[in-house]
Amino acid sequence: MNLQSSPGRVFASGLQSGLPIIAGYYPVAVAFGIAASAAGLSVWQTLLVSVLVFAGASQFVLISFLGSGVSLLGAALITLGLNLRHLLYGTNLSPQLSTLSTRDHLLVAFGLTDEVFATAQARLQNIAAHRRFWWLLGLEVAAYTSWVSGTWLGSAGGNWLAQQLGLLQPALAFALPALFFALLLPACKGPTLRTVLAALLLTAGFQYLGMSATGIFVAALVAPLVGLLWH
Repeated sequence: MNLQSSPGRVFASGLQSGLPIIAGYYPVAVAFGIAASAAGLSVWQTLLVSVLVFAGASQFVLISFLGSGVSLLGAALITLGLNLRHLLYGTNLSPQLSTLSTRDHLLVAFGLTDEVFATAQARLQNIAAHRRFWWLLGLEVAAYTSWVSGTWLGSAGGNWLAQQLGLLQPALAFALPALFFALLLPACKGPTLRTVLAALLLTAGFQYLGMSATGIFVAALVAPLVGLLWH
């Protein structure tokens, strides 16, 4: 990227890089809005969840627990546990964002989702260090606004949208994992490739044993070590 690019142009480039994320997020966000509405949340309550949590699949888990009678505190703690993987994302990207202030670190940390991480991992190294904040901010704004606006549309649309999207529900359930995998592929080289392969093998093995939740947890802990140690 041109070192002379203005912050505005770099930000716009980040927005443009977020177009694939928008395409993947919007239908899933609409589905979340519908699910939250069906669980009894008002439009504003549903919107508040997406505005404050912004955690994709974890929000569906949150709504599921609330609908089954789990306390708000209990559901929040479970959702927090599911999102601990973001600590690994932040640790991975931190060396490429070493010039950022604490305030800027906190700002971009909030918008670091699975798909944002995969895109940033593949692109940040090609961007001048002093421009990375604006590019990453643009990428995250694209993802965040699409998720929040899609949530509002799904919640406000209610039953009509539920009927229109009924046939697409099986595909929507796989949309986020498929998007994440597609964005991750360009970065699958060297240690990253070994990490991804280890994660795939571990999760597939635990899935075969009927322990899919445990497999995700184990893969998140073990796969990065495999990528680090297997030279």
